[in-house]
Amino acid sequence: MEPFQSETFKMVLIAVMVIVFIRYLPRIKAKMLGIPFVSAEDIKSRIDAGEDLLVIDVRTAGEFTGNLGHIEGALNLEASTLSSKLSQLGEQLEPYKNDPIVVTCRTDNRSPGAARVLFQSGFKNLMIMGGGMSGWNRKGFPVAYKR
Repeated sequence: MEPFQSETFKMVLIAVMVIVFIRYLPRIKAKMLGIPFVSAEDIKSRIDAGEDLLVIDVRTAGEFTGNLGHIEGALNLEASTLSSKLSQLGEQLEPYKNDPIVVTCRTDNRSPGAARVLFQSGFKNLMIMGGGMSGWNRKGFPVAYKR
């Protein structure tokens, strides 16, 4: 390889590694906090068994009511405004800080960051739905479309 090609290859490789690292950083942080990824099947089984799970969907309002729908009874708190919403609600959330909470988004890219925000706000019984609503839909599980 010529020196220029070798240097170009190294730069491209480094750029790809940085992008991958940044992309997976929220997931790594969530795992470090002990927040597990749980399958859509497990969440569905737990809901069907009557377990009292709070599902927080961190997609935009348009996504929440869009073509993928949402899990019936889910609470829509957009990831981009989650910190400010938690601050506004403050003490009102205290009774729910130990309740089981499932955090989901479209594909499980935004949910790890949102779960970290919830954890840092005192919520301790968190889990992230692996595959997000895309995974839920692939399994053919029921969805709602209205707020």
